[in-house]
Amino acid sequence: MTNSLRTNSVLRRFHGISLSLLFSLSASSAADCAELSLSSSSAKQGQPIEVTYKADSAEDEPTFTFAQQTYKLFPSPDNQDGQHIYKAILAPSLELDPGVYTLKNDNASVKLKVLDGKFQMRYLTLPKSKDNFNTSPGEEEAVNAAKETCSPQRFWTQDFTRPSKARTSTPFGVRRTVNGKFLKDYFHSGLDFAGGLGSPVVACAPGVVVMARTGFKLHGNCIAIDHGQGIVSFYIHLQKLHVAQGQQVKAGQLIGRIGQTGRANGPHLHFSIYCNKAASNPSNWFANAIK
Repeated sequence: MTNSLRTNSVLRRFHGISLSLLFSLSASSAADCAELSLSSSSAKQGQPIEVTYKADSAEDEPTFTFAQQTYKLFPSPDNQDGQHIYKAILAPSLELDPGVYTLKNDNASVKLKVLDGKFQMRYLTLPKSKDNFNTSPGEEEAVNAAKETCSPQRFWTQDFTRPSKARTSTPFGVRRTVNGKFLKDYFHSGLDFAGGLGSPVVACAPGVVVMARTGFKLHGNCIAIDHGQGIVSFYIHLQKLHVAQGQQVKAGQLIGRIGQTGRANGPHLHFSIYCNKAASNPSNWFANAIK
């Protein structure tokens, strides 16, 4: 009887070890077959790059992490040789220190070298009433909600269109000293177009309007367009809006007019493209955009 109990106990332990080993080998096999890769091994702060994830079997809503943020991966039509391919776009935050970072999920990892954007410094003088970043009630929440939009379809297939024919007056990433005070946590999140009051503003790419608001204290009259997979464009300080929330738009379609509403020291369009909640350099979207 004692020998029988010992035998059963040994068999149970052996069975448990076998199952654990089997699960371990299966996980190892999945990891060996999975791959994360980048369209570039290095990127400046704010420079968009594409992340590709390949796996032998289909996965339900795969993700990866980068710099303590989780990113969704979306199925790609480019499946080949029986592999399932998923893609995402990220742009290293302007506030992220230069260095080497790891992108990873449960099955794969890859390293990205983040380079210093070497952004300019600008010196501004503003009236007291505009020397602040005060917002209207609900303004910050509305803008953040638009930035967080992440629909599964990429609506664009070509390079993005410049939203204004006006010259650019302030480049991306600029640091600022306002009224003699350096704004430590401030980076210019887009491009400023120095167009005349009332000049046309067009959609930079196809998409759906996810925000069309007027009267905000900081952003003024503004529009946000979802282009899919975490790419959202913003048009700020507008005089007039010609679209409404929920409306589908085409690249080059008239959506508004340049103004000086909100915290603006003169007529101009502030234009931003957010990439999964991080400001990206619009210039990278006007030529050789990720498609």
